[in-house]
Amino acid sequence: NPMEAMYPHIFYFHFKNLLKAYGRNESWLCFTMEVIKHHSPVSWKRGVFRNKVDPETHCHAERCFLSWFCDDILSPNTNYQVTWYTSRSPCPERAGEVAEFLARHSNVNLTIFTARLCYFWDTDYQEGLRSLNQEGASVKIMGYKDFVSCWKNFVYSDDEPFKPWKGLQTNFRLLKRRLREILK
Repeated sequence: NPMEAMYPHIFYFHFKNLLKAYGRNESWLCFTMEVIKHHSPVSWKRGVFRNKVDPETHCHAERCFLSWFCDDILSPNTNYQVTWYTSRSPCPERAGEVAEFLARHSNVNLTIFTARLCYFWDTDYQEGLRSLNQEGASVKIMGYKDFVSCWKNFVYSDDEPFKPWKGLQTNFRLLKRRLREILK
């Protein structure tokens, strides 16, 4: 089951949009889910998943979400608008799983905002992003407003405002350009 939120130090460490983020081996996925009723989206669920790092239950955040969603939520008679805010883009295997899920469930519309592009120079990671795009997922880089939204909705912030880090805008522009090149 999803967590309600994360602590500020976790958000700042894992969601910092560095071009190369050494030592950040966990992935975090914050989500909002809307159901479409009478042609209008209605806010329904939200939460946070992190990858399970112990050897017995190792599960990437994307797989944790899909497992929870398929087991507890998914109905073929309901249309869903799902938005993810991820600390990093998915690995090729998880991207493939998510693309296959989307191919089987045309009633699910997925938008992914990611803080970082994981191994963006690796062709397997690039192909994973393209497979998501080809199955209808909208993949985007998190900008300042997305970080603020994520902070407000998924961080135990005690009403403290989001504090942008040096290089946030520069890295956003570089990552956005790189993603655009990958998805061409």
